[in-house]
Amino acid sequence: MPAHDPTTFQETEVHPTAPFTVHRSDDGRWYTVTGDCPACHGRTVFRVAHGVLGPLKGRWRGRGAEPEPLTGAIPVYCQCGYPHPERPPESPDAGCGAFWDVPVPPAMPPGGAP
Repeated sequence: MPAHDPTTFQETEVHPTAPFTVHRSDDGRWYTVTGDCPACHGRTVFRVAHGVLGPLKGRWRGRGAEPEPLTGAIPVYCQCGYPHPERPPESPDAGCGAFWDVPVPPAMPPGGAP
């Protein structure tokens, strides 16, 4: 694993060269993407919500609470947590400013075999 590189903060799209792990929560409402940032090489864990996050109310109660699996790609932002020169204090992300897309793997059907 490469060491973290304290690059200057810059919001820029990069392309991953190493694979990322994408994990779907048991309730289907969260996806967690884990891997090393392609720009600064810091370990990144990025969590994104999918579907309705609160309890279902009214006429929706009792209907399939688990959302359909996500397809396509998840936009990921570096969340390495290391300090990067020139990062604005108001930046919502805790990384180098790099962002990239990670493909969502196909959903596993009931029973676990693809």
